[in-house]
Amino acid sequence: MLEDGLRHLSDESVQRRFLTLKRSFSRSELRYLTEVNGRDHVALVAEYPGDAVRRLIAVARFVRLADDPTSAEAAIVVADDWQRRGVATQLAELLSEEARRNGIRRFTATMASDNVAAHRLMRRMTARLEGHHAGHGVTEMVLELAA
Repeated sequence: MLEDGLRHLSDESVQRRFLTLKRSFSRSELRYLTEVNGRDHVALVAEYPGDAVRRLIAVARFVRLADDPTSAEAAIVVADDWQRRGVATQLAELLSEEARRNGIRRFTATMASDNVAAHRLMRRMTARLEGHHAGHGVTEMVLELAA
């Protein structure tokens, strides 16, 4: 289902999510992306409404950082035909709520420096946002989750 979902993303959307043009995954990558435990690794999915065949609209996830259990790496990807409809915003709010319930106080994210929509979403999620360029068109962001 995950790799099928990639077929519905443009090259640009895949590049923005994985910071490379990735169209398939190794076994270990698939395991990492799909084996969630509801506490340290949470994934929320949105599916096309009314489809008999399950098709992904979006996936939002966080993975708690081993060296800082109050922080988690977060990522969201939305199918191209559902972008700019508020799906990412809704998933970000739900993901933030779930993170807070699990003791996470901040999200980190590594994203393309030119990903204006992702930067805008992160600014909307918090009053405290820090970021720095990590090189090669990549920005690392840290946002404090509201209590």
